[in-house]
Parts: sequence; structure tokens; C-alpha cells
Amino acid sequence: MHRAISANVKDRKLVHERRQRLVRAALKVFTRKGYHGATVREIGRAAGFTQGTIYNYVRSKGDILYLVCDDKVRAHQEAVARAVEGITDPARRLGTALHVLVEAMHDHEETVLLVYRESHALDRRSLHAILGRVAEFIDMFERILVEAARSRRVRFGDSRVAANILTFLPIIIAMRRWDLRRRTVARKDLDRDLVQFMLSGLGFDVANGDGHPSSG
Repeated sequence: MHRAISANVKDRKLVHERRQRLVRAALKVFTRKGYHGATVREIGRAAGFTQGTIYNYVRSKGDILYLVCDDKVRAHQEAVARAVEGITDPARRLGTALHVLVEAMHDHEETVLLVYRESHALDRRSLHAILGRVAEFIDMFERILVEAARSRRVRFGDSRVAANILTFLPIIIAMRRWDLRRRTVARKDLDRDLVQFMLSGLGFDVANGDGHPSSG
């Protein structure tokens, strides 16, 4: 799901490129000052744009926040889709999807925290669009999960509940990093343990490589 944002410029490629620059700049400014503490002028300065130039591509700071949230949810969705493309074994597809999602949480901790901390500031229409994008992500994981469960004849409760758990639990990497870092848990160990925990909870036999990304 996507919400259209009007622009004064007709060149779609240019609009996309300039908005990507705004997203990258806004991430830095929002992370440092928070959404409410940041100004469009500061975001423009970080992006190398004048304030007047920014309004050729967005209408408000709220539009910029929407673009940030949408960009990050979409990026995670596309990363998982690319990773599982061509994998025929359903259990391995699931394991790979989980592994990629966990890695994405590590690579974008600050962004994950920003989206969860500031998304409440979105207007109703923007929030609805972001939630729709998240629902599409859950849909994808539910399909992967159902196929994997059917191939391994494992059983669990409602597949939608399970898909919600799978797509939400990796966020612990960002939300609980204050404790995980204090205990100096190595990233590779945390990634492995988290993926195995989720697969085991679903009934997969991880001891025999069930669902492991490198298993055939």
C-alpha cells in the first residue's frame, strides 16, 4: 500500500532521487533531535537543499516522516523477497526469510527505533498506509510459513498469529539492545539463537538443520 505525495516537479526519476536524499537526511536529523524537535530547514541543510527546494518534492515535515517509514518497511519487505527468490525447499525459504529479517534489524537498529518511536506523529491517512504496508509484509511471511509447515507436517495455532510473532520478535534486537549489548552477546550468536528459537517454537527440528538457510 502506498500513499501518493504531490510534487511540483514532473520528472518522476528526479522526484524519486530527491526524496531518497530527503529520507537519508531526515533519518539523521530525526535520530538526533526527534521528529518534533527537527525542522524542515535542518533536514534540507542535511540533504543539501534549500527549504524552498524541499517543497517542490513534499508538502510538509509529515510527508517526510511518512517517506522515512514507508521506505524502511518496504526495504525490509524487498530484502526478504529477494533472499527467498529461487529457493524451492519451503522450510529453507522460511529459515532464510527469518535470517534476513534478523540481519536487517541489526543493520538498521536506529531506524527501527525511530519508526516505532515517531510513527504516532503520522496523520491518519499516512498511518493507515504504513500499517497496510506492514500487513503486506505479514502476508508474505504467512504464505512462506504455511508452505513450510505443510512440507514438514508441523503444527501450530493460527497462521496469522504465528506470522505476526515471526515478523515482530526480531525487533527485540533494537528494542532490547541496551541489555543484549551489556551482556556482550555476539551478533552472529544472537542471530542464530533467535532464528532457532522461532523455528523450534513452530515445531521445526533445528537440530537436523530444518529451516536452516544453508541446509539443502
